[in-house]
Amino acid sequence: MKDILFNTMKALNGFVAPSAHEREELEYIKAELIPFVGEENIYFDKMGNLITVLGKGCGEKVMFSSHADTIGFVAYFIDDKGFVKVSTLGGVNAQTLRGRQVRFANGVNGLLCFESGELNMRNAYVDIGASSKEEAEKLVSLGMAASVVGDVFVMGTEEDPRIVSPFLDDRIACAIQMEAIKRLAKMKIKLCNEVYFVFSVQEEVGLRGATTAAFGIDPVYGIALDVTGAADTPKCDPMNMVLGGGACVKYMDGSVICSPKMVEFMNKVAEDANIKHQTEILLYGGTDAGAMQRTRAGVYAGGISIATRYIHTPTEEVSVKDCEACIDLVVELCKAGFTF
Repeated sequence: MKDILFNTMKALNGFVAPSAHEREELEYIKAELIPFVGEENIYFDKMGNLITVLGKGCGEKVMFSSHADTIGFVAYFIDDKGFVKVSTLGGVNAQTLRGRQVRFANGVNGLLCFESGELNMRNAYVDIGASSKEEAEKLVSLGMAASVVGDVFVMGTEEDPRIVSPFLDDRIACAIQMEAIKRLAKMKIKLCNEVYFVFSVQEEVGLRGATTAAFGIDPVYGIALDVTGAADTPKCDPMNMVLGGGACVKYMDGSVICSPKMVEFMNKVAEDANIKHQTEILLYGGTDAGAMQRTRAGVYAGGISIATRYIHTPTEEVSVKDCEACIDLVVELCKAGFTF
């Protein structure tokens, strides 16, 4: 599983996909899934979400959602010397980005720099090696997206390998969802539910893709797959989630208090299948579960999360064992069937 997740992350990190710029990445995911689900069972909606459905016509609708967008930047001004001013897409932490390589959607590389003074994005600009506005405009256009460049690598022991990468939020959940879809398709079992797997857009700027996808699908049950904070580093805030603790069953975050019935069901399935799991109570942030819960007349909402160190930095870290537990939990939930 380590190699599968590593290779998927390497492929996904080849795309510049901040909020509203996910299409190329999602086309790759679609091509990877078509051999397993069939072209007739995977599609884009108007918002740009990629949606896969298994078990058409099999009972009440279930929606899983992992977001495909990353935090990033958008070019909004080019000065006379050829420096590109960028604004943020999502919760970018300027403190971790001085001197980092960035890449625009057309492949142009640059350095993210800051003027003297406070490290904040108002002082930021990208040096793309141009000497004038005219030169820069041949390389980068206004409205073009960019993201930080960083390697994917494995560290830790053979018994407990860790994957480190930018944008594990939320590409690791996309990789988990892809693997769960492939496993379910290979099993060729009759599902109890019509199960929708959404790779949502624009989560980092307000859960926008999941909002429209949930309205269109109109599920009875909804589960978000996303990262969550890990409280196992020196001087961190006290929380329950740790790397190696298993799949996180969400009780709440800043956007949602999960359905007690959903939480009870998820814990029971995990226990019955002997899947290592832990309780997630996140006092901030938000996930697609918040959007799903409030759609139409409401949804039984829950979340499966991956404990992650250093979220929204270029070196986010997860445990492969936790990722395996999350894949297993998605598969077992679908096999058990949502009937409460």
